[in-house]
Amino acid sequence: MPASPAPPAAVPAPDEAPVHMLRRRVRQAASGGRLVLSFPGDTDADVRRLGRHGLATAGDLLRELHAAAAERSRDVFGRLLPADPDRFARAWLAAARYTDAVDRALCAAAWGS
Repeated sequence: MPASPAPPAAVPAPDEAPVHMLRRRVRQAASGGRLVLSFPGDTDADVRRLGRHGLATAGDLLRELHAAAAERSRDVFGRLLPADPDRFARAWLAAARYTDAVDRALCAAAWGS
């Protein structure tokens, strides 16, 4: 029996920026804290998609946000050390500011200003 073809992938509209992937993570972190983003997962697909749409900085910020959330060091006895709240706060703030700036720029472009 021949294999059925895979369904076509959803293609975003040309004028739709995928910055929503970063914005969603920023909002999740604001409502649920760093623990929400610290679970293991693969962000590489989202980072590549952002890069394909010319949003490499958004991809870098997304990667850093997840890395800062998941980072936990251990002492010489293997016990978890407290997380670095400053790194996560900086990553979250940079991502939040970036999404706000992109939203403003896209809105201004849409209105022709």
